[in-house]
Amino acid sequence: MTTALITLAMIAWTLQIGLGWLQIRRFNHAFIAMEKGAYLGVGRNNDGRFKPRVLIALSFDEDYNVIDSVLIRGLTVFSLPKKINALHGLNLADINPKIIFPNQLSCQHALTVALLTK
Repeated sequence: MTTALITLAMIAWTLQIGLGWLQIRRFNHAFIAMEKGAYLGVGRNNDGRFKPRVLIALSFDEDYNVIDSVLIRGLTVFSLPKKINALHGLNLADINPKIIFPNQLSCQHALTVALLTK
């Protein structure tokens, strides 16, 4: 019985590592495919260990207009990177995280951090 539990734990751990690697690989491919601008802002939330994580990357041109974005949000390794089309074309000064993500505090926080780091 103990051997079966240890084997099951090892399989689950290996599966978690493999799926985590797949998620990081998906985000890296989306990040590399981003249209490159003069400035880059990256932000993530710190809401806790068992809450969904959010990671946002923004690419700005010389005038601080958003030219591309990547958002990955979720608790599981099956989260897929997405674009934030509402931000494209907006100037840095015109972006209000509470308007872009009205009911998602973790996305608001990650976007705020991404706007501060350019």
